[in-house]
Amino acid sequence: MTAKLKIGLLTPACRGFNALDGGIASHFADLAAGLTESGHDVRVITAAPSDPAAGLPAELAKVRFVTFDPQMPRWLDRLTAVRWQLHALAGLWWRGRAAARAVAAASREEPFDVIETTSSGLLARGYLSQPHSMPVVTRVSTTAAQLVDHNCSRPRWVERMEQHWERQLACRSDSLLTHTLHHREEVCRQWGLGLEQFGIIPHGIALPPREELFVPRDNAAPEVLFVGRFEHRKGIDVLLAAIPLVLAAHPQVRFTLIGQDNGDYWQQRFRAENSTADQARVQFVGAVSAEALQAAYRRCDVFVAPSRYESFGLIYVEAMAWGKPAIGCRAGGIPEVIAENETGLLAEPGDIITLRDCILDLVNHPERRGQMGQAARARTELHFSRTMLARRSAEFYAEVAASVKHAS
Repeated sequence: MTAKLKIGLLTPACRGFNALDGGIASHFADLAAGLTESGHDVRVITAAPSDPAAGLPAELAKVRFVTFDPQMPRWLDRLTAVRWQLHALAGLWWRGRAAARAVAAASREEPFDVIETTSSGLLARGYLSQPHSMPVVTRVSTTAAQLVDHNCSRPRWVERMEQHWERQLACRSDSLLTHTLHHREEVCRQWGLGLEQFGIIPHGIALPPREELFVPRDNAAPEVLFVGRFEHRKGIDVLLAAIPLVLAAHPQVRFTLIGQDNGDYWQQRFRAENSTADQARVQFVGAVSAEALQAAYRRCDVFVAPSRYESFGLIYVEAMAWGKPAIGCRAGGIPEVIAENETGLLAEPGDIITLRDCILDLVNHPERRGQMGQAARARTELHFSRTMLARRSAEFYAEVAASVKHAS
């Protein structure tokens, strides 16, 4: 068993503290809770909550928080407001500086054995740009370059600068982590790094109790759930194009779509292009609370998220933990999360027909989706639990801390 460690977690957001959703916020909430439950001394360094009066969830009640103000001062805001690109970079620079001060203040009270951070948001850049005694482990999720690429955009100079800073942060880190083999390979190719520079630790979540899982369902009207931002990378266009094809073959299927749809663009487009009958079978819910999201996972029969790229795909694990078969795509790290034909199905990225076929396969065969749901729950228990995440992370931290201490 790993000895008790003093661990700092530097993150732009932590679910339940200053954010409701997002993979990074969820990761650091589960990591903080799991490490604390394992007996480690954890402090989360993050942006102050917008609503300080809001209560912490029970899972984070024993976690200590160190906060900083992410808002740039008025003088810097005015100085850089002439160009939005300059303003955006100034915001990144300032947040990194504010985070570095918060790390320094927290370490003066009691130094950390190790700090885990994320490359997203560049919070550790200020700390890593100066000599530092506490080793930093940076977890690399979907990079800034990948976000631009998979959303079919062309990088502007401000985005190219952010991409440069992100690679610089990773190279200055004492060690690197990511969640899947495929994502490691893509990042190493993109940044010119060696595979040996990365450790692999999958995400982990708190598993709902087994007795809450398999509720009775109406097999005649199965419910398909989507969770994610309504954007190109998440494949929302492909799903909305596939839905009428599914309903033509199985008119009783119901679709629930959860996630932010800016200006209701995709909802309005779907309403304009499809029949009243099809519209009645599709519910656009928008963003929801954590409690409502868990209720939706529990209630659905099939989960689908046809992302064109995910470095991991925490949403699949969340659905699988509730005993639901998951449909994703053969892209990024998704095939390392969904075991094809065992815990779910994989469509081709961007392909409407293979997505339709995957959905129909599961809605038409209740016995098959039940078997896959049972296997999905077993897979999350074995590979993607919060307990496993904490254990693997603590072992990795101990190795990094010992290596850095030996080198110095």
